[in-house]
Parts: sequence; C-alpha cells; structure tokens
Amino acid sequence: MRTIPMTIVLLGVVATTSTAAQTAETDDHAPVAARAIPIADRALLAPALVVPDSAHQDELEKWVAHFTAWKEWNEQWANRREPGWFTESRQRKKRPEPPVWLFARCRDVSDDSETIAEACALLAEWSLNVPVARVAQARATTTTVAEEADKTTFWEHIHLDGGWPALQSISSVFGVVGMHATTTVHGRFEIFVAPGAMLLNVPTTGGGRAWKIATNYGIAYRLGRFKFPGKRQALLHLNLAKAWLLDAGPHVETKSTDFIGLSMTFKKTQ
Repeated sequence: MRTIPMTIVLLGVVATTSTAAQTAETDDHAPVAARAIPIADRALLAPALVVPDSAHQDELEKWVAHFTAWKEWNEQWANRREPGWFTESRQRKKRPEPPVWLFARCRDVSDDSETIAEACALLAEWSLNVPVARVAQARATTTTVAEEADKTTFWEHIHLDGGWPALQSISSVFGVVGMHATTTVHGRFEIFVAPGAMLLNVPTTGGGRAWKIATNYGIAYRLGRFKFPGKRQALLHLNLAKAWLLDAGPHVETKSTDFIGLSMTFKKTQ
C-alpha cells in the first residue's frame, strides 16, 4: 500500500521540474525590450564645421595692409589738411577696424607665425591708440564741418588771365587775356593741370603788331581773397608761365615767351 503514495509524490516532482524547465526556455526566447542607442542618435547629427585658420588669412592680410597704410597717412596728415586734385582738401581717412576674431587669437602666445605676430603687434598698437583715435576722429569731424565752406569745385580752379607782360626786358609781347586751370600742390602753390590758352599781341618784322593765339603752362601762387563788384568772393593769383605761339608765321620773331602775370578765380556762392 505504501507504493501508491510514493508514486504520486514522484509524479508531482517530475511535473514541477518539467514546468520550470519550460518556463525558463520560454523566457530565453522572449524578445528583448526596445531601447534607444545614444551613439546612434549622435550619428544622425551633422558635426559642427570648424573654419580653418587659412580662411581668415586674406582678411588678416588686408587689415594689416590697410592699417599700415592708414598709419603712414595719419603721421603726415593727422593735424593738417590733405590737398585734393580739384578741391581744397580731401576727406579724412577712417581708421580700419581689425577682424573680431583677432582679439581672441592674439591671446594665444604660443602661436609664433610671422603673420600673426605682426598682426598682434599692430592690434596692440591699435588698442593703445583707441582714445587718441577717438579724439582725432572728433577733431576731424569738427574740422570737416568747418572746412565745408572752404571746399572748392573744379570750376573754382578755372583762372581768368589778363595783362601778362613778358619777362624778357627787350620783348614787347603782351598777354592780353587768357584762361587756364590749376590744382593745389601744397599750401598756396598750384600747378597748371593742362596747357592754358592766351591771346597775345606781338611785334612783327615790318614794325607792326599782330594778334596771335598761344598755349601756356606754368605755376601759380595764391595771393589772397578780395571782393569782386557785386559782393562776389574771388581769389587773386600770381602766375609764372611759358607760352608758345600756335601759328607764329614768318613775320613774327618770337616763337615762345616767358610771362609773369595775375589771374583770378571765383569762389562758389554761399
């Protein structure tokens, strides 16, 4: 009779073991839960573009050249006017601004390249001169405003000539009326920008006189201002010029003559 209970116990143990084995096998083949992979997410993002130093090379070289040229100009014309071709003075040049990235680059003292070293030296000079440059800029602005009334146009450099005697004492050649254009060289000194024209009265071989057209070229010196009738402002000039007859002819002894004479230009109406 003891055989039957023992058999039942053994069957229960075998059934329990089989169930546990099946459960374990089922767990081994269960699908793994989905999850995000951080590396894959990062792979989908485009890497940040790093601009190489060579990309700034042209900008750096241009600033170095422009600032060096500005320094030379500033040393010569910082406190005085720069004459123009057809105006009394040119506009003042602005100090070139350095590239923004250069400030951070110059903090790295380990970079000993020749271009960067030169640029950083100029940047240090530029930074030290900021207060001075601001004062100079304010002064230049004030000077520019004050000079607006004195600026001239091309037409104010057109001279009306008259009564020019020849420098040769034995010559009886006279420049009666003429016209020429000048440009300022320095201060009050001016030079003809192109040959002028003048009507001359010259002696002939037969003892008479003749009217001839001549072209001239020379220099002028501004003497000062005066008021022309009608309250028109004018400038008086002293001229030294050499004239050549365009058509002397066989009866005129003189082909070219040196002259000294006065001319005047008119200021623009204020």
